[in-house]
Amino acid sequence: MRPFQARTTYDAPVAEVAAMMADPAFVERKVAASRPVSSTVDVTTTPDGGFTVSTRRALPTSDLPAAAQRLVGATLELTLVERWGPAEADGSRRGTVELDVVGKPASASGTATLAPGQPGQTVLTYEGTVEARIPLVGGKIEEQAVTQVQRVLDGERRVGTAWLAERP
Repeated sequence: MRPFQARTTYDAPVAEVAAMMADPAFVERKVAASRPVSSTVDVTTTPDGGFTVSTRRALPTSDLPAAAQRLVGATLELTLVERWGPAEADGSRRGTVELDVVGKPASASGTATLAPGQPGQTVLTYEGTVEARIPLVGGKIEEQAVTQVQRVLDGERRVGTAWLAERP
C-alpha cells in the first residue's frame, strides 16, 4: 500500500464549495476534463444535507509507461465514490473516498475534508492509500497510481477554480 495526500485551497466559503461539488453539472465538467473515452455521473443527496458523488470513467492509458499499458490495456476503467456528510457547525464536512480500478486488482480509499481556511477560503484535503495487489510489480503500479491520482486532482482543482470564478 502506498499513501497519498492531496490538498487544494479554493477562494470561496465552504458552503459554496460543497454546493459546487454536489452540482451534477460541475461533476460532469470535472470528469470531462480528464478526457475519458466514456463516463457516467450520479449525484444523490440525503435529507440531512449530505451527498454522494459516483463517477465511472474509462481513461486512455497512452500516457502511462509501456509496462503499465501492457498490464492494464488501452483503457483503464475507474469507479470513484465520494460520500460527504452534512455540514458541521463551522460549515466543514467530512467524507470518504473509494476508487476501484474495474477488473484489476487495484484500489484506493481514504478520507476527505472540506474545512474553512483563511477568511473566505476552503481547504479540500484527501488522504488515503492506494493498493495494487499484483506480485512483483504492485509497488511500481501503486507509485504510478499515486501520480495519476494527483494529476486527476490537479485537473479537478483547475476546473473548480474556473467554476467558482464564473459564479456571481
